[in-house]
Amino acid sequence: MRTRFLIVDDNELVRQSLRTVLQANPEWEIAGEASNGQEAVEVFQTSRPNLVILDFQMPGMNGIETARRILEIAPAMPIVLFTQHASLELEKHALSVGIRSVVSKTDTFPMVGIIEALLGPSELPAAKEQKDK
Repeated sequence: MRTRFLIVDDNELVRQSLRTVLQANPEWEIAGEASNGQEAVEVFQTSRPNLVILDFQMPGMNGIETARRILEIAPAMPIVLFTQHASLELEKHALSVGIRSVVSKTDTFPMVGIIEALLGPSELPAAKEQKDK
């Protein structure tokens, strides 16, 4: 089964770059994209991703609040916060709400490795939910 991603960023070029990186792996596909937090929550509910890559600073609802809302729907959902505002303080705050990892937009090199580590050998949340139905 392919791993499905939701990409959330208000910058189309960032979404396009992430899409390109993720689609380089034949086992990964883009389940959906959103340009703000409210749209992300809506797309999340219909796209059934296995992992969410979420920008921190967006118009309206920021990435932390968006993550909270997604995690209310799917508490085990792996979420990566992708931000140009990475700091130890933000990382602590993000982890405290259930975000699994924070990746700086200025150093995207570790992104694929972080995603692979988060996905690990265990069964993914959306895939398990679908099997249970």
